[in-house]
Amino acid sequence: MHIHNPLSQQPLCLICHQPVRKEPSLFTLVYDTPLCTSCLSQFETIHYVGLFHDVKITILYRYNAFFQTLLFRYKGQYDYELRNAFTVNFHHFLSQYFHNHVVVVAPSDDIANQKRGFIPTAGIASSFSSDIFTGLYKKAPFKQAEQSFEGRQKIKDIIDIKNGDVLRKKKVLLFDDVITSGSTLEKCLELICLYHPTSIEILVLATRSFHLEKNL
Repeated sequence: MHIHNPLSQQPLCLICHQPVRKEPSLFTLVYDTPLCTSCLSQFETIHYVGLFHDVKITILYRYNAFFQTLLFRYKGQYDYELRNAFTVNFHHFLSQYFHNHVVVVAPSDDIANQKRGFIPTAGIASSFSSDIFTGLYKKAPFKQAEQSFEGRQKIKDIIDIKNGDVLRKKKVLLFDDVITSGSTLEKCLELICLYHPTSIEILVLATRSFHLEKNL
């Protein structure tokens, strides 16, 4: 005799693949979240708001071991479905607050993107916006995580922009997944400002260092 299992009708968590409502909470009752409460609780939320070169910056999470592993699964193991996992805690805020902004995503390596079949930052940005600009690009492969602090400064010579005219007189949100030295964001801001947008804000998913976060 077939026994009906109500859990089989529930969506599975994007991260751990367990039923989303296995551990009910106020958050999961109010929001149609694709993550279970156990995975949600492993994001270390900081929701830092400050200034980066006189531009408003918002950082959502601390770059803990959970976030590092999740980002590797997404970018390194090409698990595209995880794109919707990173902004769950802030989806309503992001989609409302930045609904009239052009989201300019920080560049990643074109060769790696071709292998993945997607642009990681653009995938995450698509979870809260449909107006995404991918004109920032790297002229050569460059992985900041493998560089010394001094070496990371070289990223400024590698990043460029194309089709930037679409940013003129627009509200711009510059988006990146992780901030380390800040060199990438600094160069991206320099290039965006060439096109005189109406305003610029920065959104970063995670910071590696609390010290960095406090001293932007």
